[in-house]
Amino acid sequence: MTGVLKSEFHMDNDMKLVHTITQPTEDIILARNARLRNNPGAIRDLGAQSGETWGRQIASIPENLLLWASRNGYDIYNKDADIRSKEIFRFLQSDKGKPCLIGEKI
Repeated sequence: MTGVLKSEFHMDNDMKLVHTITQPTEDIILARNARLRNNPGAIRDLGAQSGETWGRQIASIPENLLLWASRNGYDIYNKDADIRSKEIFRFLQSDKGKPCLIGEKI
């Protein structure tokens, strides 16, 4: 997980207490992802420098977006790895998750 989360409580217009979480580095992470999507040559398999490939990074997700996903119906913290993986991919295919992608496709 990257960055520090900032937690704030404030009153909305209906005088209800609202809790918001922000991450100062979110814009930096998402901007880097956009640059990598625009430069397909920059996307290489991890380990390519050593002549071995053992996977590839497909996304960089700010921590506050993981928390948002968890609170909005994505079971990304499930103990079952198959379910967790499917839920993360489902989140990455959503409008909120697409900016987290490094490549165009997953």
